[in-house]
Amino acid sequence: MFENGRKTIGVIICDVVSHYQEQICHTLSDYAEREGYNLAFFTFFTCYGGTETQNGRGEANLVYLIPFEQLDAVILCQDTLLDEGPLAYVWESIAEKCDCPVVTLRQDSGKYPCVLVDSNHCIEQMVYHFIDEHHFTKFGFMSGPLEHPDSICRLEDFKRALKNRNIPFDDSMVFEGDFWNQKGKEAANYFTMELKECPEAIICANDYMATVLINELVSKGFMVPEDIAVSGFDNIWEASITMPPITTVAVPVADMAKKAIQKIEKMWAGEEDERVTTVDARLIVRNSCGCKTFNMQSMLVKRVRQVKEYQKILDSNQINTYMFIGLSDLDSLDDIDDHFRLQELFDDHVESFFLCLGEGRGASYPKYRSDKNGYAKRSKAIGGIFHKRPFSADSFPTSNLLPKEVSEDKPMIYYFFPLHNNQYSFGYLAVSFDGTYSVNKAFHNSLAIVGNALEMIRIKQKNQGLLSELNNLYVHDSLTGLYNRRGFDTKSEEFYSRAKKEKKNLVILAIDMDNLKVVNDRFGHMNGDLALKTIGSAMRAISKNEDICARVGGDEYNIVGLGYSEEEVRNIADKFEQYLDEFNLASDLPYLVKASVGYSIIEAGQECSLEDCINRADDSLYENKRKRKENKQDTVLRQDD
Repeated sequence: MFENGRKTIGVIICDVVSHYQEQICHTLSDYAEREGYNLAFFTFFTCYGGTETQNGRGEANLVYLIPFEQLDAVILCQDTLLDEGPLAYVWESIAEKCDCPVVTLRQDSGKYPCVLVDSNHCIEQMVYHFIDEHHFTKFGFMSGPLEHPDSICRLEDFKRALKNRNIPFDDSMVFEGDFWNQKGKEAANYFTMELKECPEAIICANDYMATVLINELVSKGFMVPEDIAVSGFDNIWEASITMPPITTVAVPVADMAKKAIQKIEKMWAGEEDERVTTVDARLIVRNSCGCKTFNMQSMLVKRVRQVKEYQKILDSNQINTYMFIGLSDLDSLDDIDDHFRLQELFDDHVESFFLCLGEGRGASYPKYRSDKNGYAKRSKAIGGIFHKRPFSADSFPTSNLLPKEVSEDKPMIYYFFPLHNNQYSFGYLAVSFDGTYSVNKAFHNSLAIVGNALEMIRIKQKNQGLLSELNNLYVHDSLTGLYNRRGFDTKSEEFYSRAKKEKKNLVILAIDMDNLKVVNDRFGHMNGDLALKTIGSAMRAISKNEDICARVGGDEYNIVGLGYSEEEVRNIADKFEQYLDEFNLASDLPYLVKASVGYSIIEAGQECSLEDCINRADDSLYENKRKRKENKQDTVLRQDD
């Protein structure tokens, strides 16, 4: 895969801006670059809902991009794929298509090799610390979603610790959280206002919930840990700069990622290894439990980092705003690379990126838009850069993920994100960073902006097409395809002005079909329409490409041309009649298609209005028509009729 002869490891992981996922990506990238492996991160964001929402379905469609059969190994961070739908597809595809090592992180599938965190009893040790060191006896517990495996394990640890210290467990002291920051206020109200007794300590199942809970408690007037002690889990870096810093459990994420690749390397080499490998978590004691571990110097260093991160988020939001404004002005994707400010968003850490849009019908991109599972069979890189330079290439099979022109001998590390608007997929974004840099916390906003821009451009192009079609119908005759009266009026004025400006002759031919009523009455309006279209075909055949051919009434036609001499106009009229004669000779229709012709010329420099010229052409037509009637040349019935 990637056509550079190196082994490619596919990493399936969600929400790569989160602390745990970010560490996984950095560690794997560093290891792969050092050892010479390609990495393909397949990732999407779940922050705006699972597959029960339109946006969630568009995000999760990314799993259908993964070319399982081409990968040399798979690392699956299954606990980050919170929705059962995409996870089920991944497992089915691994079983059916993968003939390579598969390793899972942090959760055991029961079948494939895995690297787990031995966090058993970590919550238990945390509770013992609160009881033995600080003498607390009234505990609350803020879990994640109750059905989540980590929630189940950590709640059981909590119960076991209380039992071992002879403290009764009370179901009412458990609050169901979300492993994120949306339920902090609700939890603070529950523990301090709805319970009969306020807990002395609250054990949180992860640091995100602990951080927001502390903030909410403080805003309600409670001091942490003096009034209520709080602990977390996972040791995200923000936990060390919360006031007070949070007592938590450190998960050795980097060790997990390294061991995952090492297990893969052993399987490649055919070496035996235990199916389950564990890494040990450990208790980190800080101030939120009541211990005095505060270090001002360390806190200041981390605060500086926090300020820089917040400033980066503000800068990214501003860049996203400019990008949104720029992309909103586009009517096509021709200049999208001037407005897709990906390099600015990542402080120029982007080495290469490609907007890979599906191939489909249509003249301009986006050509593909679908709410079905999967992607177009072929894609094209639009508005991309390769090694910080503009890039273009022909379309390529989507299963290859990248154009063959960007293959290079060094390890290739790319992130693949879905490009969509709600449930409708356009394609995907492939991004490569320098070093082990990865995405920032505002990136999901950038992807949403691009998806919305693609939809806006598609709608603009569709509306433009509809407008062109309406304009075409407005000035063209629907039966013959010639200009109608409105089109004739406009175009004849343009030709009249050109004739005066360029000092050329202007000619107007007037044509009237003979006895249309007879054809309609005897043979029906379908035959009448056929005869009218035949007149139009004859006009096109004998005129120049730039001449104006129009059906200006029921059986009335005009041709407007520039630069014709009197002799050339007579030749045109003769050719017109010859065309109809040949048609009638070859036709087996029960009638003849005939027409009368007249013309008028405004010679260069001659003072004559357009209206007068048209009237003279009509007069000439009616004179010829009268003569044809007198000579019975206008009959349209065949002799045997």
